Amino acid sequence: MSINLTLRQLKVFVAASRGSSFSEAAEQLGITQPSLSSTIRKIEEQLGLRLFDRTTRTLALTTDGRDLAAVAEHLVRDFEKTLESLISRSSGQRGRVSVAVLPSIAAAVLPGALHAFAAAYPEVEVTVRDYLQDRAISAVRDGLADFAVTTQPAVYPELTSEELGTDAFHLVCRADHPLAAQSETTWQQITAYPFIAMAASTSVRRFAEGGLVQADRTIRARYEVEQIPSAVALVAAGLGVTALPELTLRMFPREGLASVPILEPVVRRRICLVTVTGRSLSVAASFLADEIRIAFQRLD
Repeated sequence: MSINLTLRQLKVFVAASRGSSFSEAAEQLGITQPSLSSTIRKIEEQLGLRLFDRTTRTLALTTDGRDLAAVAEHLVRDFEKTLESLISRSSGQRGRVSVAVLPSIAAAVLPGALHAFAAAYPEVEVTVRDYLQDRAISAVRDGLADFAVTTQPAVYPELTSEELGTDAFHLVCRADHPLAAQSETTWQQITAYPFIAMAASTSVRRFAEGGLVQADRTIRARYEVEQIPSAVALVAAGLGVTALPELTLRMFPREGLASVPILEPVVRRRICLVTVTGRSLSVAASFLADEIRIAFQRLD
């Protein structure tokens, strides 16, 4: 037997099960009493059950009617709650936004954008995944993040990249280092000192090696570390120098340290907003992406 009860029919039945008469239930629903009676009759015909015992003075649920009312109440309530949640999410009032960003973006760009976002969408939860490039891209591709802000990825047909800005490399050294007083330095000069390199898995390492290749120089790292704060700690201890993108300089205290722009050549990493091609962002996620764009413009 095929049963096709509509949501409207369930709402009518629930209203009738709560009321003392069909006329009272019809009034609450804003429909006529004959229309309500007809709907109840059609439900009973589909189910092959009698749902109400009717007299001229009383209206009462049968045993089958009480069983159906318990289920129908849950169905109607859950549907209405889900619908309200969807409407809230579509308007940006509630929901969740997940963004994958480089740690340097989390430190230098995201705080201002999140401040504006919190004022506009106080009920929306935000998950910040501070990942290196490869994990950030994977988070977007796998649907774990709405979008990523990271260095320009390789070409993926399913992803769209929008350049937000560039980030030039600086020498980081102790304030008493011979190169600290210069207004600029070169990759050639850097190679004369013990070098603290980032791990080969990082985009920072790849960009730094690209600068050395362009300068026709090679360098043997004295130390290699995974995390930028670790590299800076070794610099602060006088164990060498390192080369880092400008935005990363906001990730650690600068006291006792100096940063000097590196020229010949200037190496810049391109920072992009990465989304899945053809997948629309929610209202809230789109707002956060716009605030990140504005934050980048303020850096210029």
